[in-house]
Amino acid sequence: MTAPSAPATRPGARLAWRPLQRSTRVAIIGALAATLFYQLFLINPAYRGPAWLWIAMLAAEGLTALHLIGTWWTILAHDDRAEAVDATVWRNRLRAGAAAPAIDVFITAYGEEPALVRRTLVAAREMDLPHRTILLDDGDSDELQAIAETKGIDYFRRPGGLHAKAGNVNAGLARTDGEYIVVLDADHVPDRTFLISILPHFQDPDVAFVQSPQSYVNDVNLVATGSGEAQRIFYELVCPGKNHFNAAFCVGTNVMFRRAALDEIGGIWTDSNSEDIWTSLELHKRGWKSIYVPQVLARGLAPEDVPSYLKQQLRWASGGFEVILRGRLFRRRTGLTIDQRLQYLFCGTHYLLSLAMLTFMLFPALYLLAGLSPIRADGFAWATHYLPFQAAVLLVTWLQSGGFRLSAIVASIGAAPVHLRALGAVLVGRRAKWKATNAGGDSARSLWAVMPLVALLILNVTAIVAGILVMDDPAPTWLSVGWASLIVLIVGRMILESVTGGQIRRRRPPATPAPQAPRALTAAPVPVPA
Repeated sequence: MTAPSAPATRPGARLAWRPLQRSTRVAIIGALAATLFYQLFLINPAYRGPAWLWIAMLAAEGLTALHLIGTWWTILAHDDRAEAVDATVWRNRLRAGAAAPAIDVFITAYGEEPALVRRTLVAAREMDLPHRTILLDDGDSDELQAIAETKGIDYFRRPGGLHAKAGNVNAGLARTDGEYIVVLDADHVPDRTFLISILPHFQDPDVAFVQSPQSYVNDVNLVATGSGEAQRIFYELVCPGKNHFNAAFCVGTNVMFRRAALDEIGGIWTDSNSEDIWTSLELHKRGWKSIYVPQVLARGLAPEDVPSYLKQQLRWASGGFEVILRGRLFRRRTGLTIDQRLQYLFCGTHYLLSLAMLTFMLFPALYLLAGLSPIRADGFAWATHYLPFQAAVLLVTWLQSGGFRLSAIVASIGAAPVHLRALGAVLVGRRAKWKATNAGGDSARSLWAVMPLVALLILNVTAIVAGILVMDDPAPTWLSVGWASLIVLIVGRMILESVTGGQIRRRRPPATPAPQAPRALTAAPVPVPA
């Protein structure tokens, strides 16, 4: 695995947002109208099929509509405000040579390749502003210890590995005393300007943490491209709106904390599958603020094989479901605003969409094999209500994000069974295990990891054959065959990706740019906005 490298600088390359487009506002209004039009069609008794199937469809479509409306509401709150004047002033002073507070930079490692960790360590060490760089190694690697010592970087390890990454960071907190803490995953290489870009936002004493985006550079196959594209859309469309509601949450890397805030909650939260979002939740409950900085200040690696991707999704989905089921979001006197409660709720409903998706993926087979349909309407009536709704949903994302790749849709649908598994695990209280990204090893090629998708493939192929052979009613049959064929193509592509270990489309990673000369902190000050 080649370590990520920064691409050549180009206008806008460091930004993780686009100003809210006027066309996006218009598209959202149209999408709301299309959603209402479609929902009224679904609840019309004249079109109702078997009661149990109709109720299942209403639940799935209602959940989808709820989450979409929440997402559009968040996008419309897009925060384009310039940074606080005091932050700009502090940054200018730092550039002029003013003393910076004590900063500890934690690089968390657990089984990553030494070459990858070495590059991150060197980049972290070379960041502007005085700081202490520390490698927190939960993998007990003597090789990493030797690398750290050679590079003049502190090396910590701990016995037992209790509480995985959260415990690792907390162990680092116990052995350091910096006023501010940066957490970077071992595969996320920071820019030299990371600290000077982030630190000035702490000029507000109520800010607990400042989060910058995750950006992936290993566009080598469907999984890496799809997961990276999904992250890009999240950071461009959703995070600026969350920032407006003081509901931006920590994502576990590329983040700086105020130590005093972490001390107040006892460090990084350990009683969860997703320590990052729960740490954010506990800080927000206590009245602390968070800031999302829409600048790409570190670049990392997306999962490159299906098992690694699905294990990542299992942990993330488990954390989202825990927030819904155990976060007490709507309990009185939690310290959260209504806006914050809703934003945390949407984190969980995002993964619940997979339950709706799996429900939709069963409908074509039910009709082709058993003649069952939740809606009794001709294909034209259904299409005239559904297609405008679906087109509007895609249009909003397309306009605001500047387009998107279909691999994001394939990867998202491919993870749906794992999200359902995560829901079951949270309901019974089972913890998801932590695993480093791309530490797949021999499991990188796996049919077992996608067995639920294999079952869906077989079901829909069987339904297509049966439907064509019987052909009771041509119009709805061909509509169902088309829908089932699309499902076969999507899940089949994900299965193929898994059994080949992501080797179908591999490109050489971007070339490592030549090292740049260190930039002096006495550069010209940034003008203070009026």
